[in-house]
Amino acid sequence: MIKISIFLTRRADLTHEEFVEYWTHKHLPLIASVTDGAVPVRRHVLLLPTDDEIPGLRSTYYDGVVEVWFDDIADATRWFTSAVFTTTVAADEEKFLDRSLTRFLYATETPIVG
Repeated sequence: MIKISIFLTRRADLTHEEFVEYWTHKHLPLIASVTDGAVPVRRHVLLLPTDDEIPGLRSTYYDGVVEVWFDDIADATRWFTSAVFTTTVAADEEKFLDRSLTRFLYATETPIVG
């Protein structure tokens, strides 16, 4: 399996709260409405930042992170280049994301604990 972590930054004209509201109440239902068994996504998780800090540890800030699992990079490519993604999902992202600041991390997992 491959996991893609997608680091999201909101549009400059939106507050973090407006970003979260749109992302969770409009964008996610849109994704749910266009996906079916043909979409090769195995798992889809959203991460929202907290205000927590640990002294001495530097952090970076993103408005949110999406983690998406696929069987392999071919399935990920098929999803991210599909007509449904490019014409519906990516088009809707323009309403709340600064897509020029979106970053992708392609990774495999090696469990250490649990």
